[in-house]
Amino acid sequence: MASQPEYDVLVVGGGMVGATLAIALAGSQRRVGLVEAVPQTAPEQPSYDDRGLVLSVSSQRVLRGLGLWDSLQIRSHPVRQVHVSDQRHFGCVRLRADALGMTVLGHVVQAQALGAVLQQTLSAVRNIDFICPARVQTAEILPDQANLHISSNGDERILHTRLLVAADGSRSLLRQAFGIEIDHHDYNQTAIVSSVTPERPHHDTAFERFNPHGPLALLPLNANRCVLVYTLPTAQATEIQDLPDDAFLARVQQAFGRRLGCLQEPGPRKSYPLHSIIAKEQVRERLVVLGNAAHTLHPNAAQGFNLCLRDIAGLAEVLLPVLRQAGDPGLRRVLNLYRDLRKPDQAAVHQFTHGLASLFYNEIPHKVMFRNSMMLILEMMPGLKNRLALRAMGLTGKQPRLVRGVTL
Repeated sequence: MASQPEYDVLVVGGGMVGATLAIALAGSQRRVGLVEAVPQTAPEQPSYDDRGLVLSVSSQRVLRGLGLWDSLQIRSHPVRQVHVSDQRHFGCVRLRADALGMTVLGHVVQAQALGAVLQQTLSAVRNIDFICPARVQTAEILPDQANLHISSNGDERILHTRLLVAADGSRSLLRQAFGIEIDHHDYNQTAIVSSVTPERPHHDTAFERFNPHGPLALLPLNANRCVLVYTLPTAQATEIQDLPDDAFLARVQQAFGRRLGCLQEPGPRKSYPLHSIIAKEQVRERLVVLGNAAHTLHPNAAQGFNLCLRDIAGLAEVLLPVLRQAGDPGLRRVLNLYRDLRKPDQAAVHQFTHGLASLFYNEIPHKVMFRNSMMLILEMMPGLKNRLALRAMGLTGKQPRLVRGVTL
């Protein structure tokens, strides 16, 4: 056993969440390790595919505070308006950036573009060891350190760290290895992700159209392209996923309507089953569960990665002062500060996304009347609508310093 761990923080999972956290902690000048099983350029790397991410204003602030935004902004497209509607019903909500005194409501970026910026930054940071490809075999927590047994290029080794961060996704092997229980809900839905070109200009507008079986979103990109996210019951999604392009576009057109004219030029399609996963513990002595390993949400309001970035901002805010003073980042009393800082925001966002899934994806008469009445009330009360918009963007309540535009 090493008398002095070679890492102060060891992050398992080199996707968007793990890589961003490693970059956030690099300014401490302490040793940070990043363990990833899949080579970043491999086609099977799930974190950096061509999905569209809607980055809120709070996320933009976090990324700017970490020195990532300038490189990412040139690869993104602004969202200046949001249009939410309910198919075959009167409910409709419109949000505009200028009504909130802002220039944008957010930005759309493809995950592969974010991945390129993260990898470029990681390669330039000297105190981050990128251990890839490497697979976790076992892990253990001792009083003074955590040990991670890995297999890399046919060799087995043990990594020692003060703090172990499980950022290895919804099916987190570390979360399971430590026996952390979860609340799990299967929505029995699958999101088909692709891209299309509408006949009419999208005018920097993100559209979300609720259908009886799930939402359909069109998110603006450059060259008048749009990211398409089409959510359906899994049985239907399996059928539609394999349709020829013309038949697929016809189904999408029927669900979305003609607001943007004819939808054309569909891109490659990928599908993602939808679950809600909430870890019952996010911190233990020498352990943090982060990202989708801690909370996997329904994507209906584009909250998932934005919430993760606020968690990263909160964890960095707690850990950096300890690391800069050569303290112990794995102490439970330190990690409890992170838990307490982030718990209210996490609970509110989960309740919001799960509530939307329950309220909108059915045709029960009283729920139809309630949701459309609420949308009508919001449209008639701009002050209330704008407050809810700020909440959805992560700009209200107690938030980490980076979210408030304060550097660490």
